[in-house]
Amino acid sequence: MSTTLDHRPPTRQTDCPAVFPILEIHSTKSPSNTVSPSKTGRVAWTRPYAWSTIIPSVRRQESIEGALIGCAIGESIGGLGRSKQARLRSELCSKPPGEIDPGVLVASHRTEGLLVSVQAVLLSQAMSENFQSHLSERLAWYQRLQPTAYLGGLVNSLLGRSQSTAKLGDDPLVRALALSVLMQGHHDGALSWVQDSTELTFGNRWVTQASFLIATAAQVAQFHRTAHQISTSSMLKDLRSATGSQEIRQRLDALIEALEAGETAVSASRILGSKENRWQDHLVDNALLAIYTFARHPDAIDKGLAELLELRGNLRGVLSLYAGLATVQSGVQGLPGLWPDRLSLYPYSSAWVQQYIDRCVEWPHGPEDIQATRCLPSHPVGQFVRNLCRGFA
Repeated sequence: MSTTLDHRPPTRQTDCPAVFPILEIHSTKSPSNTVSPSKTGRVAWTRPYAWSTIIPSVRRQESIEGALIGCAIGESIGGLGRSKQARLRSELCSKPPGEIDPGVLVASHRTEGLLVSVQAVLLSQAMSENFQSHLSERLAWYQRLQPTAYLGGLVNSLLGRSQSTAKLGDDPLVRALALSVLMQGHHDGALSWVQDSTELTFGNRWVTQASFLIATAAQVAQFHRTAHQISTSSMLKDLRSATGSQEIRQRLDALIEALEAGETAVSASRILGSKENRWQDHLVDNALLAIYTFARHPDAIDKGLAELLELRGNLRGVLSLYAGLATVQSGVQGLPGLWPDRLSLYPYSSAWVQQYIDRCVEWPHGPEDIQATRCLPSHPVGQFVRNLCRGFA
């Protein structure tokens, strides 16, 4: 089967400012793009790698498990208090990874959105139009279990406040990461699934570009230890050539220079607009910083987490994405010690998640497997109790 894995588009770096302003994300504001949305309806993106490439089932299972568990653990670490994050960072820098106990890791709304997305994928039975409707229904159902937070988001929307962060399971970047591993081996239309999923909650072309960045980076991660292995050293340049957004391309130019100079994730965060090491939970910058950190530490998740934990602020999004990419590459075995066993997914369990992983391994390689695969039952009462106990986090 022919692929485009060896395709390396030419890159040309241009002058760019040392620090970029945060992109203002509004649903009515469209950033520059090389293709008019009125003509194609699709965001401009050049596929540097082919989704049609088949990878071994064992590696596929490892990647899916890494996506689901890694994102959940990263989000949980981002939700720890500042003192606990500082202690964890100190231990990551001073102890062997196997000796580090992070305590109970409590996942939040990004993980719930991730699991809802997997449910929608299975319900769709490989039809993208069905996927969009099922995901929309599942997200609406999930949001109704958080009435206080849902009303708060509605008020902010009515007041016209800028939406640059994800709420109530609506993080399109985490969904894009999951779709990348689930769609691997399907066809090159995987980006259509990513775009449809993103636009359900953020009809903004910058955010769609960021989702494509994460989905493509996840491809690089899951090709690890296969015949199609791709070096992470050229990933930023490939992404820079693939994106249709001039604003994101300029940011990638700066990050490529920083990576070649060996700059840490903290230095990269300053390039993206972080002030005094305080990170804002901004969708586009979350994607860029997570990918940058992954390019620096693809095989050493402890080092990548330690760098990101130097930042202050809301780290749930960027840590979820980085940990997801790193564990897609390494598998869950790349996590320090017994971290997966410390993960709390109430009202679900690790066995519930493992059943989804097993069901998705051969999906969507064969029609018989697709038709036979079904969703696991949800637990709405338990979810509602959990949301009450966690303050609707």
